[in-house]
Amino acid sequence: MNPNYLPVMVLDKKDKKILDTMIEEEISKIPGLVRNLRLPQFQEAFQIKNESEYIYGYTHGSIIGKFETYYFVVHSGKKPGGPEVDEIGKTIFEKSNEIRDAISKISSKE
Repeated sequence: MNPNYLPVMVLDKKDKKILDTMIEEEISKIPGLVRNLRLPQFQEAFQIKNESEYIYGYTHGSIIGKFETYYFVVHSGKKPGGPEVDEIGKTIFEKSNEIRDAISKISSKE
């Protein structure tokens, strides 16, 4: 790694804090999502093969959708560009273990 390289923070502190809050909110919704997905009508309609991966993808998509299309556009007045999208993705990736842990806690209660 280049010692002169300093990571550039593209999102301002307020946006980063809101993104982190949205991630935590989506993680807290995982138990309800699992309950709903296990209802017979959802199981028949979705025919999910891997519940954990579906929930992970759904949660990831919810975070991106809410932050990029709702918050970012409303508050910044524009769609996020490449650098912002990269930082959003990096932030979500850094929280992926928390998302997976929340999913595995629900799955282990079966």
